[in-house]
Amino acid sequence: MARYIMRWDDLLCEKRFREHSQVTAQTDGRNAFENDYSRVVFSSAVRRLQDKAQVFPLDNSDFVRTRLTHSIEVSALERSIGVSVENELIKNRSYLFDEKHRGKLGALLSTVGLLHDLGNPPFGHFGEAVIQKYFRKWLENGNGEGLTEAEKGDLIHFEGNAQSFRLAHKLQYLIDENGFNLTYATLASLLKYPRSSIEGNKKSGKASYKKFGYFQSEHSSFSEIQNCTGIKEFRHPLAFLLEAADDIAYSAADIEDGLKKKVLNYEILKTTLGQYLDFSCEKERKIYEKFEEYYCDVHPNYTDKSELAIQRFRIYAQGFMIDSVVKTFNEQQHQILDGTFDEDIILASKARNLRLAFKHLANEYIFKDKSIILKELVGQQVISGLLDLFVGAVTSEDRYKQNTKDGNLNP
Repeated sequence: MARYIMRWDDLLCEKRFREHSQVTAQTDGRNAFENDYSRVVFSSAVRRLQDKAQVFPLDNSDFVRTRLTHSIEVSALERSIGVSVENELIKNRSYLFDEKHRGKLGALLSTVGLLHDLGNPPFGHFGEAVIQKYFRKWLENGNGEGLTEAEKGDLIHFEGNAQSFRLAHKLQYLIDENGFNLTYATLASLLKYPRSSIEGNKKSGKASYKKFGYFQSEHSSFSEIQNCTGIKEFRHPLAFLLEAADDIAYSAADIEDGLKKKVLNYEILKTTLGQYLDFSCEKERKIYEKFEEYYCDVHPNYTDKSELAIQRFRIYAQGFMIDSVVKTFNEQQHQILDGTFDEDIILASKARNLRLAFKHLANEYIFKDKSIILKELVGQQVISGLLDLFVGAVTSEDRYKQNTKDGNLNP
């Protein structure tokens, strides 16, 4: 019996929760996913990312990235990857992906690139951990009566990815509860973890089970998207590319920011690359040589040779990583479409060692920087204090009474 294969005609489902205006549809020359991009890029939800840290919180330098600049970079990488994959699919007429779909992958992926971090709380993964810890303690203290196990799981495993899906689908209120009213394909591609909080958060070695992707408040919407796009219990194939572009963008950029903040230098980078790259592989050896070449090319009078060299090196490294991911996606497309491939695609590619080198640099040098740790400790107090106020207001008997503290905190 043949295995189930996801179909591109279904995966690129253009249906929306609210019908598209017929007047607009008749005069709009964009495809559905270019339309999605325009809805997102002009939104207040995206603008708010400019005040969220990428790595270094509350930094005074315009050089260091915020969540907004990171998301713009991810979006650009996504478009590039999407166009490359699409060209290969059309060229080989792979799995019924033909000319009628041209222009869709780049547009769709650039949209989810902008969307992917909308739900991240302040202070990123540290902020997630603070929220998770808060609700574990809250539930241990006997609160949460009437909540299902899945709803409790949503709180104690609070996840920025699930919040991104919720914000994109519902919370960016424009006309009604459908938020941006994006296509089902865009929303499905945003779901790196098509699992509930009960199903996900498993250390199974499978990428799609690592976390969870939707709250119980969006369960029925997820089911409808799941049915329309035909993803069943699998990841949407483009979610692998979203994850890869995110990794490529932040892994190289974090190193660039780390040099600017003086927590990294040329010798540390050179040593780490030497430890992780496989010199028997010509392309990996060339990556190491390029870094040395760019450093030597900088004029000796330049005040910080490492800073300029890494900017050129980042471009080269990202190009190598993009090429590796596109090739792996094309090689594994059958396993991706039948759901048997469930890995971090960049770690399954020839860019694995470079990705691991960047990850080591981030974990051992950047994230341990004292300025980050101190601001995260302050952030813990801020987030916990706000949760005390808002959770208290939502559960208070005065929540509907005007001119009371809890009543004023409720919309």
